[in-house]
Amino acid sequence: MMTSDRGFSGGGTPQFTETLQPERLLQQLSTSGGTGCFRVSVQGQQWFLYFDQGSIVYATHTIEPGDRFERHLRQLSQSVPALDRELRAQVRQQWEQANTPTPIYEYESLRWLLTQDIITPEHFSRLVEGLIVEVLESFLYLKSGHHQLVPYVEVPIVSRFDATRLIQQCKSRIQQWLSLGHKIVSPFQRPYFFSGAQVNLTPEQQQRLGSMLRGFSFRHLAVLMNQNEIALVRSLLPLIDKGAVVVREPQHPFDLLPSFDASLWQETTPTVTEESGDLGSGFFTSKVPNRTYRIICIDDSPTMLNEIKRFLADDAFEVIALNDSVKALMEVMRLNPDLILLDVGMPNIDGYKFCKVIRNHERFKSVPIIMVTGNTGLIDRAKARLVGATDYMTKPFTQAELLKMVFQYLT
Repeated sequence: MMTSDRGFSGGGTPQFTETLQPERLLQQLSTSGGTGCFRVSVQGQQWFLYFDQGSIVYATHTIEPGDRFERHLRQLSQSVPALDRELRAQVRQQWEQANTPTPIYEYESLRWLLTQDIITPEHFSRLVEGLIVEVLESFLYLKSGHHQLVPYVEVPIVSRFDATRLIQQCKSRIQQWLSLGHKIVSPFQRPYFFSGAQVNLTPEQQQRLGSMLRGFSFRHLAVLMNQNEIALVRSLLPLIDKGAVVVREPQHPFDLLPSFDASLWQETTPTVTEESGDLGSGFFTSKVPNRTYRIICIDDSPTMLNEIKRFLADDAFEVIALNDSVKALMEVMRLNPDLILLDVGMPNIDGYKFCKVIRNHERFKSVPIIMVTGNTGLIDRAKARLVGATDYMTKPFTQAELLKMVFQYLT
């Protein structure tokens, strides 16, 4: 069982420091057999590493934990088909909607999958290890802040991991990222295709690159395409060097994560020397189906409808904009969309009533329905869940935020 321990860093009292040495702190916890939640606060963000008798049992941080959770579950779904979109949403909601949400709810949600025999102990260990390593990836680069070891509620522990082994695994992966060259400093950088560059690509290859490279980060693309993220970026390096792919900074809040550099090693990390292969080969050999998704947007604001159509202006999406909720009911029945974006505050039939009516039809039991509200409005989340809403967005949202929702529920 995870239990409390006050034997490290002054019995749980916050330790305020101007500098942090994350690797040394982890090694100290490991060798001293520390138990508890090691919490580090840096500029309003927090990292949580759970230890039991010197072993790491879980880790998370406050920068988009739901996104991280979804990506790792989705990767595992390649070998566990039962982890489909609906089940992943159900698992994620277990901790997102908790009355007193804490990081350990993530672990409990994963353990629920194990107790329900949806995943095996081996799957559980692989999933948790992957989550821990991704959190360590940013944790090791923290420079300053304050830390403390605090107790946490007792939770049955399924797997324990050697801290030294995970640190070395994490550093090895960071070295692979650094070997890609100075232009690549984060897995959350976003590649965009620039069709004006002079490269030897067929029109079909250009269309595929243009449809995929529209706001997804390297890390999200790797999950979407079921590829190794390092290999995927390496396949794009020739296009990046020729200016056909432009790499932009991470979208907020991923820009709050530290960038990679060679500061974790005294020696200089060499740049990659192997051949990168054909231009964009990782994209053209991907098994991701090149299909068109039908998205219905229902909003009484023509401006908002036009903005959504602009954000999703691509051959991969057929966007149908409707500004009358009464007529939209008939159109949804006729068109069978893959996803519905639904404004909450519409006249005649509001979003809650509309969602309830749609969900009463068997054909639309599993169609994602995303409720949208203005920045001054509030969504009654309990009511939205009751009528069958899948998720929520707040206006105004960026293209990257909308594509993230598409990534989560469509692709």
